[in-house]
Amino acid sequence: MRVLVTGATSMIGDFLLPRLCQAGHEVIATSRKEHPPQQGIQWLRLDLSQPGALAKMGQVDVWINLTSLSLLRPAAAHMAESMGISRLIAFSSTSKFTKADARSSMDRRFARELKKSEDWLEAFCAEHGIHVNILRPTMIYCRGRDKNVTTILRFIERFGFFPLVGGGKGLRQPVHAEDLAMACMQILEHNQLPSRGYNLSGGEILSYREMVERLFAVLNRPVRIVPVPLFAFRWAIALARLLPGYRFLTPDMACRIMKDMVFSHQAASRDFGYKPRPFQP
Repeated sequence: MRVLVTGATSMIGDFLLPRLCQAGHEVIATSRKEHPPQQGIQWLRLDLSQPGALAKMGQVDVWINLTSLSLLRPAAAHMAESMGISRLIAFSSTSKFTKADARSSMDRRFARELKKSEDWLEAFCAEHGIHVNILRPTMIYCRGRDKNVTTILRFIERFGFFPLVGGGKGLRQPVHAEDLAMACMQILEHNQLPSRGYNLSGGEILSYREMVERLFAVLNRPVRIVPVPLFAFRWAIALARLLPGYRFLTPDMACRIMKDMVFSHQAASRDFGYKPRPFQP
């Protein structure tokens, strides 16, 4: 099959592209910046937000989108007409649910945009006869690449402790980027899979505190967790946002540390054999 992967330089793309090649697919990978040649992969510089970005793409059997859902709308006309796509796999996030009632207006707006994009994509694909599977991962990690686990690791490496609000009792299911790449491959193998969305959680449920303790162990550091009042944690995040590389943080993250974010991946396991690993940072 001719497979288009947009957002291919993401951490999921790192694991997905080699597997697509090994499976014998013709792979077209895109990114916003130039990418060095890679055996078995046709790399294209492409910005989905630009009208007509896919005008000369030609026939594509499957499109796997690893970038923002909202970027698919400008490409919709070509997706349905000149590209002839039969299946679309697109990544969303369980943030659609966990941020819907956030205190931060920015987080609530993000959740609304995810829902809006999902609803539009499902309606569009139904109208044009395209099978679509929207995948919603929980906290994605891949050491050195993600903004969650890696941020905690770097903080511990630098300061030797980690501040925690509310005892860190909120439950988490970190999911490795490689398991998400494998989910894409499994979906490709199940040609009769119906159009629907799937929550893709990690293979282990643990508290935020347990997750942090596991990261201390990875670094061979003694566990030094410092209890911090909620107001102080929110204030610290607000200050951190002033620094380059930390602008993705929001004060509402402090509240979410105390919130359970657990999602069943039973439907994905039943329908296409999804089997994520336990948390292995």
